[in-house]
Amino acid sequence: MPTIIPTDRHQLTFMNSLDDLVAPDHPIRLLDGLIDRIIEQHPSEFNHLAPQDSPGRRGYSAAALIKLYIYGYIQGITSSRKLEVEAQRNIEVIWLLSGLKPSFKTIADYRKDHSGQIARVNEQVVRFLSDNGWIKGKRIGIDGAKLKAYTKWDMVDGQSLDRQLENAHNQLEEWLTRLTINDLQDELDELDEQHESGHEDGFASESRILEEITRLQQKIQRLEALKGELAEREGNHISEADPQARLMRSAQGSKMPAYNLQASVDGAHKMIIMGAATTEPTDFELLEPMYWSSVHRLGRQPEEVLADTGYADLGDIQRIQACTPTRCYIPENDAPKTNRTITFSYDEQADEFECSQGKRLVPVAKGTYNKAKDAYIDRYRGTECAQCVVANECTTAADGVRTLSVFHGAKWREQYKRQLASRYGRERLGERKTLVEHVFGTLRYWMGQIPLKLRGLAKVQTEIDIYTAGYNIKRWSGLAPFGQLMDEITNWNPTPTPQPV
Repeated sequence: MPTIIPTDRHQLTFMNSLDDLVAPDHPIRLLDGLIDRIIEQHPSEFNHLAPQDSPGRRGYSAAALIKLYIYGYIQGITSSRKLEVEAQRNIEVIWLLSGLKPSFKTIADYRKDHSGQIARVNEQVVRFLSDNGWIKGKRIGIDGAKLKAYTKWDMVDGQSLDRQLENAHNQLEEWLTRLTINDLQDELDELDEQHESGHEDGFASESRILEEITRLQQKIQRLEALKGELAEREGNHISEADPQARLMRSAQGSKMPAYNLQASVDGAHKMIIMGAATTEPTDFELLEPMYWSSVHRLGRQPEEVLADTGYADLGDIQRIQACTPTRCYIPENDAPKTNRTITFSYDEQADEFECSQGKRLVPVAKGTYNKAKDAYIDRYRGTECAQCVVANECTTAADGVRTLSVFHGAKWREQYKRQLASRYGRERLGERKTLVEHVFGTLRYWMGQIPLKLRGLAKVQTEIDIYTAGYNIKRWSGLAPFGQLMDEITNWNPTPTPQPV
C-alpha cells in the first residue's frame, strides 16, 4: 500500500504572517494576552530597562521574558540554556516572543535580578482569577510538600566543619612554610628547567604555591561563614552549596536538604491562592502564616480552612475560629496518650476528666507553657489511682498516679472535637486531599527529578512564583471556551489591591 507523499522541502511556500503559525484558539494566546494585560495595567512596575537615549543595545521587555519563563515551566523547561534553544526552534515560543531570541544569560539574569516583577505577575494572575469568579475564596485547603534543594544529598554538621577547618589550616601552614624555605629560589629555578622538559621532582613553582595559599584562605573563609550560619540557626546540619536549605524528612522517610513548599488552594477550581517556600522542617507552626497571607492576597476571609494533622496547632486553630468567621477542619494530633482499654472523657461542667474505670482527674495546673509544643497546656491529675486495679497499665509514674496534659481550654477542645466528628466535618476532612494533592502532583510532574534549579530562599521563591502563575493559567485555560476566556482578559479592570484584613 503506498504511503502518504510528504511535501517537497525545496518547494516554495507562502505565509501571510507569523501569526499564521499558531491556531486562532491556541491556549498560548491566553498566556500572551493575560501577561500583556497585567503589564499594561501596571507599566511603571515593569520598566526595568535603561532610558531610550542610553548608549548600547536595547534590552528585552519584561513581558517577553516572563512569558518565556511561564511557558517553559509549564512544559518542564526551566534551564535558561534550554529556553534559549526553544526560542530558536519551538514554533509556539517563536510566536509568543514575536521572533525575539534572547541569550541564555539574558534569560537567567532577568530571573535573578527582577524577582519582584515575577512575584507581581503571580499576584495579579490570582487577582484576575478572583475578579472573574474562578477563585471563590470560600473554602481553601492548605498543605505542604518537601522539595529537594539544588545541592548534593549530604549535609555537614559542626564537627565535620571543624575537621575541614583543621585540615585547611594545616595545609595552609605547609604551603606557607614552603614559601619561606631558604633555598626556595634554587628549587624554583631547577623546577622551571624540569617543567620545560616535562618533568617534575615534587617541587612547586612560586605561582603554584601562591595559588594554593589563596585557595586555602578562601576555603577557610567559606567554612568559617558556614560555621557562623550554623550557629545562628536551628538544626545541626548545613549544606555547603545552599546554606539556607534545611535538613527535612521527605514523604518517603528519607532525610535531605530541602525547602518546605506551602500552598493554599481554592476549593472552587483547585487554583493556587498562595505558594510560599519556607525553611520550616514541619508544618506545625505554619497554619496562621499561610491563612493570613492567603487572606491578604484575596482581601477576604474564607468560610472554611482544610488541612491535615501536621497543621493541628490547637492554639492557632482556636485563634482563627475566635477572631474570624472561618471554621477550621483540621484533625487533632495530640489526643491524650492511652492504651486501647483505658479512655478519658471530659466533664465540661466540673472541668474534670473521668477515666473508663470511673476515676476522676482534677485540674492541678492551668495554662502552663510547653516549650516543646509551643503551646499552653492544662494538667489534670488522678485522685483515686491508688485503689485502681489497672493503675500499672495506665501509668508508669513512680507514685502510681495518672496525669493528663491537654491543650489549654478543654471546654473549647471538646466543642472542636464535636465539630470534626459531625457528618459535615467528616466530609470536609475527606475533601482536603482532593484539593491540594492534585496541585502537588501536577507541580512535581512539571519539576521532574530535579525540582529546583536555584539556590537560596529568595530565588527558590521566584521559582515557586513562576510555577504558581503557570499552574493557574494552565488550569484556567481549560475551564471555558476560548472566546469567553479571551473576553475576560479584554474586559478585565482590576479591582484595587486588597488591604490587610
